[in-house]
Amino acid sequence: MNKTITSIILATTCWAATAVHAQVIRIAHDNQLDTPLHKSLVQFKKELEKQSDLGLRVEIYEGGQLGGVAEVTDMVQNNNMQMTAAASVLLAPYIPEFNVLDLFFLFDDEAHAHRVLDSDTGGKALLDAMAPRGFKGLGFGEVGFRHMTSNLGPINDEETLARVRLRSADNPMQIAAWRSVEATPIPLAWGEIYTSLQQNLINSQESAAFSVFSERFYEVQSHMTQSGHIYTNFVWFMNAGFFNGLNDAQQQAVLEAADRAIDYQRELALESNTNVVGQLEELGVEVSTMPDSLKAVMAEKMNGAVRDQLRERTGPSLFDQVIDTVERLR
Repeated sequence: MNKTITSIILATTCWAATAVHAQVIRIAHDNQLDTPLHKSLVQFKKELEKQSDLGLRVEIYEGGQLGGVAEVTDMVQNNNMQMTAAASVLLAPYIPEFNVLDLFFLFDDEAHAHRVLDSDTGGKALLDAMAPRGFKGLGFGEVGFRHMTSNLGPINDEETLARVRLRSADNPMQIAAWRSVEATPIPLAWGEIYTSLQQNLINSQESAAFSVFSERFYEVQSHMTQSGHIYTNFVWFMNAGFFNGLNDAQQQAVLEAADRAIDYQRELALESNTNVVGQLEELGVEVSTMPDSLKAVMAEKMNGAVRDQLRERTGPSLFDQVIDTVERLR
């Protein structure tokens, strides 16, 4: 255990034993300082701390300095860290109900995703599923729709798609889905993508447009095909015991500050993902839009390969409820 983590755990233990008034919310995440997530968490901090009568203080540890999603999620579960935000696809091992969000082409656009994720029968029901695991779900922020970059030119047909070798999360459902369209998924950590592209271990990757810019994938990828094949969120959550230990005024302030910060984060993410397309073109990346005909083929094959297993992992009743909500709110 490194010295930073050890000192934080010791500080948390001391706080629990001696603090009477000051409540410290320690937040760790793996995004950098210039990202929409970090900027929105800074707003969350400012909003809570300006209400001095609440007695809340917020500390933010950014950039993965305390570990990746798995390590920080464990820390939040054990209340060694009080809060974090992570994509639901990475939280599915902890919260299997989130598997329903791994369906491809689930949402029409950002506004549709927000309607579903903010609804009682959609996102809020999924957040409620976090409670038995020791978490308090606060809401769904946004990474955005994921697109495909490659050195193959536009991905406009099944033949080109079959030549794709791309990084996949180490997730059996994701791997099965990409194999269903004859692409070759290779499980890699996020930090290994650039080097793997550079060395031609993979010839493609898929991420939100802003990530193509921020991770400098444009240096090793010649084309971006706007496929929007899956929508990635950020689940904001807190240790349930810590949240329940706050008084009513503090709890309400946390919930309201999180709602406003999430709205802000969504605005920043949409703006970043939209504006960055032009920046990528200026840097020499060719940008095209995937034909609807190929999207339809991908949706049928990829969801066909994983739907039954995702439904079972989510729980059939909740899965059907969320899908009904998706359809009703189109």
